[in-house]
Amino acid sequence: MKFNKSLIAATAVMMFAGAANAATETNTLTLGNTIVSNGYSFSDLSGSGTLSFSKLLITALNLASVGMQAVPDATLQISTSTNAAGAVKYVSAAAAAPVTGLTSSFDGATVTVLAVDTHGGSLQTTVKNSATNGAGSLSISDLKVDLTTKTIYADIVGANGVGTLNDYALWKYDSISGPTTFSLTPGAPAGPAITLSSTNTLSGLFLVNSADIDNIFVKALNLNNTGRSGINAVNNRTATNVDGFGSITSKITVIATPIPEPSTYALMGVGLV
Repeated sequence: MKFNKSLIAATAVMMFAGAANAATETNTLTLGNTIVSNGYSFSDLSGSGTLSFSKLLITALNLASVGMQAVPDATLQISTSTNAAGAVKYVSAAAAAPVTGLTSSFDGATVTVLAVDTHGGSLQTTVKNSATNGAGSLSISDLKVDLTTKTIYADIVGANGVGTLNDYALWKYDSISGPTTFSLTPGAPAGPAITLSSTNTLSGLFLVNSADIDNIFVKALNLNNTGRSGINAVNNRTATNVDGFGSITSKITVIATPIPEPSTYALMGVGLV
């Protein structure tokens, strides 16, 4: 039996072109699960996102003697000092939460990260003092970063009538460093797994709505005018205040494994013939 060589070549070209021009798919990979897209499986999501408080936010917390606790599954990284009067003050503070979801688009050649979800956060509490009117509490957790709109969403639980706000658009970030796109081989045959990893830092966190200073922070923490001035300074963008509430550093790893597509098997068959 004889085959037309031109027909075989054309078939091979068409198969490759089909793989190279795959439709862009958007998927969310969650912890412990696997998704399949355009000839690759993506799995083994791991990593964390760490919210580091700015110096001005640390100053505001010290002004109102705010206490902090971790909201599971986050962990707090806190450094303190004690002054001559015996008062304990924060020097630095950060909340590290595990990454639980990664949303990305994949066209068969390029993976583009679109959003990152984390689980956990921090709980701030207050008692009556010179910067507050009384007891209060504010929990900010489960941050979700949308890279397409540069918006950070959070689950918020506040005392003194603030209540629960889920997936609330809390902050906008000014800039991001680190890779957010990754190149893969279109239509790659089955082969060894590829580790995709990145470290990104979101800088310049300022409120989406400046009214949240009063509607959320002042109200939930029961701040008086002294306490309000401290938290208001955090969100007041100036030439010397480019950090706002702080920064978020994420470290994420995903395993991408090529999967032979039917067209690959067909092309292999043609090659054997």
